[in-house]
Amino acid sequence: MCCVWQSSYSTDRSGWLRMTEYPNWFAGTAKANFEKYLAEYAGKPDLRFLQLGAFTGDASLWLMSNILTHPSSVLVDVDTWQGSPTEDVHMRMDWADVEATYDAKVGHLNVIKIKKPSHEFFLLIPPHNYDFIYVDADHTQAAAFRDAINSFATLKIGGILAFDDYTWGSGLADQSLAPGPAIDEFLQEYEGYYHLLEKSGQVWVRRRR
Repeated sequence: MCCVWQSSYSTDRSGWLRMTEYPNWFAGTAKANFEKYLAEYAGKPDLRFLQLGAFTGDASLWLMSNILTHPSSVLVDVDTWQGSPTEDVHMRMDWADVEATYDAKVGHLNVIKIKKPSHEFFLLIPPHNYDFIYVDADHTQAAAFRDAINSFATLKIGGILAFDDYTWGSGLADQSLAPGPAIDEFLQEYEGYYHLLEKSGQVWVRRRR
């Protein structure tokens, strides 16, 4: 889930922040890259897409409306809907409301919702299982690296792996809280196993072998 929001907040008596209107973080760079790199999959049967971090479901809704339109194709969304303890704004949000917003947006679609940490989810699935994986979950360096390794292992040969928020937290004094160094480490360790498609605010790669 993207962590830069510009929206209006109200505070209830418990001190929780509630968004009066959730921003569509997906509408910017992410959507442009989805359109650019995922068009080849549009309407194809038997696709399996995976998202780590779903937030309010904007990306999920777009994928189901524009790419995963064949009835045999499926999207799996994995999220705790609890936020990250390292990000202050997350700890002041009403995550039950965030999850309810997600459910209302995509609950009627062919989306499999998995409410658990990503590392627990990866214990359940075989390798080379997904055509596309989008990583936008826990931004800490250790978690981001673990998600990168696990995602690549479950990505089909020729499939696409994308990381959101590559430059997020680049100015933090403690870089263990930022995903960028983990993504760089993954790219270095797996050099030769992928073709680099994009490296800007997001990183996109296609698995070669």
